[in-house]
Amino acid sequence: MPKALFDPALLQALGQTPDEVRASLKRELGALTDELRKRQDDWATVQAGRDWSPAQDAEHIIKVSDAGGQAARLLLSDKEIRPFPQVPATLKDGKRQAPDFTLPSAGGLTWEELDTKWAEHGQRLTELADQIRETPGRTLWHPYFGELDALDWLRASIGHLRGHRELLQKSAAVRSEGAAG
Repeated sequence: MPKALFDPALLQALGQTPDEVRASLKRELGALTDELRKRQDDWATVQAGRDWSPAQDAEHIIKVSDAGGQAARLLLSDKEIRPFPQVPATLKDGKRQAPDFTLPSAGGLTWEELDTKWAEHGQRLTELADQIRETPGRTLWHPYFGELDALDWLRASIGHLRGHRELLQKSAAVRSEGAAG
């Protein structure tokens, strides 16, 4: 069995109980949405020290959240869980690499899609959070954390939101320093 890159215990910081995880999702989704709404002026501009624009980040985040949501919904269901390849994620120069199916398009989301596709993404995550619970004995392989139950899949999605928010905030700070200098 492949080894996970990160200890899934790290996810506990995003909430111990389903109620705490729901609150964490609300906080992180709101903070990331607020950050994205500040980025109209550089929406399609690749960020300093990054490979993507805010538009591409938003599209990638939706793809990852949707995939994680599908995993969590399967675990919450009574459907059979079939084995599938357990392929660990990769790091390049210490940075996590996005799986190919989560890579954004060249343009990412349009600014207008922030009000549609992004909002729909938030609604799907919120609806998942409303029904989230632990699923002991029902797990699926996560490329970074290994075997996760439904609650941990949602925690991983929240951590992904937080990570991208922090990267966007950092790139905005670099941009502001450059404009002030």
